[in-house]
Amino acid sequence: MAKADRRRKAGSRQGVLRTVNMKWRWPAPAGLAERHLVLYQLFMWIYISALGCQLGYFVLLGLQPYPQPVVINVIGVLLNVLAIMFHRKGYMNSALLLLVVPMSAKAAWWEYQFGAEGGFEYFHIVAIFFICIASLSRIQRLLFSGVLLLFYIGAQYLTSPVYIVSYEFMSLASVVNLVISVTFIAVVAVQIGWEAEQREKRYRRDLRHDQLTGALSRFALLEEGPRLLSRGGLGVLMIDVDHFKAINDTQGHAIGDEVLIELTQRLRHHLRGSDQLCRQGGEEFVALCPTEDREGLQHAAERLLLSINSRAFTLSNGQLLRVTISIGVAQGGPAACAESLLPDLLQRADQAMYRAKREGRNRVVTVWDTPDHGAASLDQIEPSDHDHRPDHGHSHDSLALPGMPPLDTPDDGSGEAASAPSRSDVSHHDDVQTADEVYQWKR
Repeated sequence: MAKADRRRKAGSRQGVLRTVNMKWRWPAPAGLAERHLVLYQLFMWIYISALGCQLGYFVLLGLQPYPQPVVINVIGVLLNVLAIMFHRKGYMNSALLLLVVPMSAKAAWWEYQFGAEGGFEYFHIVAIFFICIASLSRIQRLLFSGVLLLFYIGAQYLTSPVYIVSYEFMSLASVVNLVISVTFIAVVAVQIGWEAEQREKRYRRDLRHDQLTGALSRFALLEEGPRLLSRGGLGVLMIDVDHFKAINDTQGHAIGDEVLIELTQRLRHHLRGSDQLCRQGGEEFVALCPTEDREGLQHAAERLLLSINSRAFTLSNGQLLRVTISIGVAQGGPAACAESLLPDLLQRADQAMYRAKREGRNRVVTVWDTPDHGAASLDQIEPSDHDHRPDHGHSHDSLALPGMPPLDTPDDGSGEAASAPSRSDVSHHDDVQTADEVYQWKR
């Protein structure tokens, strides 16, 4: 199966999972801080669950003959509904107090009415737990938790019990209260742990991927490079967009971002599944290709070059822009000390890439076919009128490492793939502008 098809199917599965997940989330109020979104969802389920428990508690209270505990539970239900309304409006702290204060007061009152054997003190613990996980400051958490704790201690000095109920009722109440309290704390703790794990995964994914293009980041490059080098030979392709600064200056940074996104998609489409594409920074990318075949690696780089310059980029403003790239190729490994070899490979590929710039851009330069002239600065590089790539006498489908997808290039109707266009080839359409022409116009 083609790599593009696998990506589409994986994206479709992720989209279904995201849709299912969103159905179980409450719409957050406008203006709510992003750091409070997780707690908003968590406490919304807490309020709904607490309301269900209080409604179910009428069954337990129906086993005793006194109406006052039922009235107190009705008041608790109404305050719980009010807490949900406040929470939906974004008043999270006020909603929390409308839940925990009546919960603690109701537990103290029932303990006073029925006695200490009913397990009503468990709800004091649940109330303090909710305060400790809420979006309050540290001082507020200590203050509210201390007040509830003192309230619980003071309630122990009240004369009890007022009502005489059966032993069976007190035993059942103790079990029910214990189950409710432990379930609340356990489920909420597990949910908090799961959210923390998901947050860590998102942070690590964002750290490892470039936010604009979706390619791996420089951080991931320094992780993946040594890992691949320790397993075997590794080819490094240093890829740089020609005259990208001129594109940004004349077309705008939004168009420059579009170019980088389209460039990334084309490069990833023509790389193997085992290859890694990283954004080094700016308009510079690095492709890590596990291989010891230098000739195949050079041919693979030429395929990437052809995939970019053979078809113009369609911009959001309707214009067509012909973009070219320069590629420097280095290869090394396997190495026991991969962490020290990777920077050397990157430096040599970077030097080869700048040599490609000096020789006229829009070409592939390998480290092993050219003498080392050192890295050149951008100020030393001038545009050349010889941007076309020389023909190496290979068909395009043969310019590949094993496992690479077929090259997407336009054909002329004869069944043969088109060759890499020269500047004269790509400029005969009035509506197609090359990056070199943008650069010359800017100068």
